[in-house]
Amino acid sequence: MNKRRLGTILIAGSVLLWLINRFSYIISSYFSRLLCGELYLQPVDGILGDVSCGFNADMHFTALMFIVLITGIAVLIISLIQKDVH
Repeated sequence: MNKRRLGTILIAGSVLLWLINRFSYIISSYFSRLLCGELYLQPVDGILGDVSCGFNADMHFTALMFIVLITGIAVLIISLIQKDVH
């Protein structure tokens, strides 16, 4: 697989996963359940949420997708620069 294709896949995949999570919260819910187990969605101070695990799964997922997006952009730019050099 060439670098241009890898960069494009990383960019498109991160945006697609972020959009799926943004409108359905399926991915971050699964991530929370996987990491927290029984503590998932336990009320804390009367508020139901993933705070009982000690983190916000949506923010962690968004940060991960941002890192994947930046990595994809970097790989794509590097492949374009190498193409111009050769």
